[in-house]
Amino acid sequence: MINRVSTASQYQNLTSNLMRKQGELNQTNGQLSSGKRVETAGDDPVSSVTIQNYRQQLTQIDQYNSAITLANNRLQTMETAIAGVEDNLGATKQKVLGMINGAMASNDRTAFKDELISLRDGLLELANSRDEAGNYVFAGNQSDTKPFMEAIDGSMNYHGDNQSRYAQIDKSVNVKTSLPGDQLFTDVPNSYGDFRPVFSDKTATADGLTDGSKLHLLSATTSDFSTAETIEVSFNEVDVVDSDGNTTKEMQYSLNIGGKEVVTDASYDPQQGISYKDPAVADSATLNLQFDGISSGDSITLKPAQTINIFDSIQSAIDNAERPTSSPAAEANLQRVIDDLDSGFVHMNQQRSEVGTIMQQVDRQLEQHLDFELTLNQAQSGLEDLDYSKAIMDMNQQMMALQASQQAFGQTKQLSLFNYI
Repeated sequence: MINRVSTASQYQNLTSNLMRKQGELNQTNGQLSSGKRVETAGDDPVSSVTIQNYRQQLTQIDQYNSAITLANNRLQTMETAIAGVEDNLGATKQKVLGMINGAMASNDRTAFKDELISLRDGLLELANSRDEAGNYVFAGNQSDTKPFMEAIDGSMNYHGDNQSRYAQIDKSVNVKTSLPGDQLFTDVPNSYGDFRPVFSDKTATADGLTDGSKLHLLSATTSDFSTAETIEVSFNEVDVVDSDGNTTKEMQYSLNIGGKEVVTDASYDPQQGISYKDPAVADSATLNLQFDGISSGDSITLKPAQTINIFDSIQSAIDNAERPTSSPAAEANLQRVIDDLDSGFVHMNQQRSEVGTIMQQVDRQLEQHLDFELTLNQAQSGLEDLDYSKAIMDMNQQMMALQASQQAFGQTKQLSLFNYI
C-alpha cells in the first residue's frame, strides 16, 4: 500500500517548522540585545515569580535607604546644634568665672554682662535650630512651632511638646530623629540634688549671707521628693565650755522645714553635714545637706527642684552681673550659675552621646541594607540575566537549523509532477 501525503499538508508542516525556528532565533537575538534571560513571565514562569519578589524587596530597601538618608541629615543637624550648645555653655562659664573676680571694675562687669546677653541669644538660636526641611529640631512633634520664645519678664518658655519624632529604617526598626527641647534645656538635672539654693544678703531686718561669707551648697537630697518642702538653714558660732573650763568655738545650725522649726542650735559637723528625719513620723523622708565655706550668722533658703532651666541660670548671671562685688549673695548666685553650667554641660554631653549612638545604629542598618541589596541583586541576576556564551552557542545552532529548514522548504516548493514527465 502506498501512503499519499498531500502537497498542501507537506507545505504547511514545513512552513510551521520554519516559523518556529525563526521565532527561536528572534528570541535569542532579543535576549542578547537586552542581556536578560527572563523578560516576560512566559520566558520562565517559576523564575519570573521569584524575580518579582526580589524586585519588591529591593524597592523596599531603596525606601529604607531614603529614610536613612533623611534620618542621618536630621541627626547630624541635631548633633551639630548640641555641640554648639556645649561650646556656648563653656564660653558662658568662663565669663561668669571672670565676673566672680572681685578686682574687676564696674565697666568690666558691664562688658561681661553684654557678652552674657549675646551668649544667651546665641543659645536661643541653637535651641531654635532647623533641619534641611525647615522643621524645628528641638520642638518634639510640633516641628512647625518655634520651641523657645522669650516672655515679657525675660524668662524663656518652651512651646513644643515632650515627644520625639521617629524614622522607620527597617521593617521593625524605628530610630529617634529629634529630641524635645524641654529635655535638653529646661529639664537639666539639678547639680545639688533635690533642692536649689536661694541666696540673699543679710540686713538688719532679714536673714541671709553675712559680709565676706563664702557659703556654698554642696548637696541637698531627700529620700522622698514628693514630700519635699522649702527649707531654711541658719548657722551661728558659739563658745562652748567643757568640763575642764576650756572654751572652744562650735558651729551650730537651726533647721526650718515648711515654716516649722524642727532643729534648734544643734552642733554642725562639717564632715557629716546635716541629716534629719522626722522622729514623729514613721518612714519619714531622710534629708541630707552638705555645705562649705560657712560663716557665723549665715542663713540660706532651699527650694525643692530636681531640674533646672539653663536659660534661667544664664539670666541669673545677667541679673547679678552689675551687683556690687561686696555682695556675698551676688557672688553666691554666680557660683550657683557655674554649678548649673557644669551640670548643663554634662547633660548636653550625654544627650550628644545619645545622638551619636543613634547615628551608629543608623550606619549599621545602612550597611546591612547594602549587604542584603548586593545579595538580592546577585540572586536576581542569576535568575534573570543571560549567559552570553550559552546564548551565542544556541544562536549559532538555531541559525544552522533555520538555514537547513529554509533549504528544505525551497526544494519542496520546486517539486512538480512535470519533473517526472
